[in-house]
Amino acid sequence: MKVFPRTAKLVNPSTMGRFNLMSITRFVKNVVRILVPVFLFGIPAMGVELSLKLSGGYTFLDLKSINHGLEDWAEWIKRDAENNNNWQYLGQDVKSLQSGIHLEGEIFLSFSRRIGVSLGTGYIYGDLKEKETEVLVQRPSGVSSHVHPVTISAYPLVLSGYYFIPLNSRLHVYARAGWGLAWAKYVYREAKKLESATKYNYFRLGRASASLGRASASDSILLGGLGFVYETDEGIRFFVEGLIRRAKISGFSGENELEEKGTLYYFEEYIPDLDFWQAKNEIRTEKPSGSNFSSVSEAVIDFSGLSVKIGFIIRF
Repeated sequence: MKVFPRTAKLVNPSTMGRFNLMSITRFVKNVVRILVPVFLFGIPAMGVELSLKLSGGYTFLDLKSINHGLEDWAEWIKRDAENNNNWQYLGQDVKSLQSGIHLEGEIFLSFSRRIGVSLGTGYIYGDLKEKETEVLVQRPSGVSSHVHPVTISAYPLVLSGYYFIPLNSRLHVYARAGWGLAWAKYVYREAKKLESATKYNYFRLGRASASLGRASASDSILLGGLGFVYETDEGIRFFVEGLIRRAKISGFSGENELEEKGTLYYFEEYIPDLDFWQAKNEIRTEKPSGSNFSSVSEAVIDFSGLSVKIGFIIRF
């Protein structure tokens, strides 16, 4: 399945969902075909060691399209305030989404001191909260606070191969490579309130409510890494691992703030009153078109990046 933006044609979300489901089904079946014989015949016959590998750590993310959209959203509010004689732009504290957490659990099979395979799943998460996306505007009614919180998450399922090199009786260095699928979600919200108010108001269809736009997709993921593992007298092994991940996920579909189902697009929209091209990531029922739109494509959320994790391995 392609991991790069597809701009040439519009993709029906239901068709994409069926295609992703077929890919996931094939992947799971292939994993079962490989691992079931190993569990049934390999472990008792070959002395294969079964372990549980758990880890967690910090991940760096490459989310250029999301950060571009946040920057332009803040610039739009600034220009809109400066264009109104009764308003005054007071400043902003809009951060970039560049990091998050990475948790992982793996069922690990060691065929020898040097070779092993694992089937693992995990959780990649990053967000910007309301206070991390705040823009302040002075209006006749008081100071208005505008926010645009966003959340990204992914649930990978990865089959990995390992190669260990003993440095001494306790310490090993290892290399890891893997491929799998990742199910991803993207959630965005917009809100505003007077500075004196305690809660932000989210709007949907003209009424105040807790509203949001959310989209989901699945796509392939590749990873590779290096690590060091140390074995204690109790048989528990501790490790530190650096992991490089390539996961450009596209084909997002979901529901927007108007309760309309559609596809997540990235595009630039021209705002004539402000003479400004604003980058956006929005769910639309149809592909944006016309002279006021440019750089239109299905959104690609790039979960690629670097993770640094620590963890432990327990033998069964």
